[in-house]
Amino acid sequence: MKRKITLFVVAMFLFGAFSAFAELKIGVVNMQRALDECDAGKAAVEEMKKIYNEKQQEINEKQNELKKMQEEINNQSSLLSDEAKQAKLDEYQKKLKELKRFVADSNEELKKKEKEYIARIANDLRKVVEALGKELKYDVILEIREAGVMYNSNKVDITNLVIERYNKEWHARQK
Repeated sequence: MKRKITLFVVAMFLFGAFSAFAELKIGVVNMQRALDECDAGKAAVEEMKKIYNEKQQEINEKQNELKKMQEEINNQSSLLSDEAKQAKLDEYQKKLKELKRFVADSNEELKKKEKEYIARIANDLRKVVEALGKELKYDVILEIREAGVMYNSNKVDITNLVIERYNKEWHARQK
């Protein structure tokens, strides 16, 4: 008799556990896609392009200046004294070193700016996901790439909803 009761309790526990899993509401979100497709992400990309183009223009100007210096050195080489030639070569080397430093600093600045944009937008997106999870009564929302999700149906993918909500909030803050 005790054995039947024990089996009944175990069966009820297992049935309860399975029914609890059947009631779970799970969603997945692709944060990379949300970052890429949300309006703030697109604006950040445009801002990064603008900064890049400004830096590239400065680099091109400095490179043209160096080309002119090199041409001058080559054209005047036979006319200049050794001291004057060495002074021009030293100045050329100095400007070349400055250009290399400027390029390295510009790349570092762009990387830093990109990380700042990504961190800020990703943080805002996480808040949106959390708010949607509470509002729509999800039990679990997984990031599709980080959680190792191997398959999900489109029914549980809330990425479009996250992008839509974030765009709405972002545009409201821009006013």
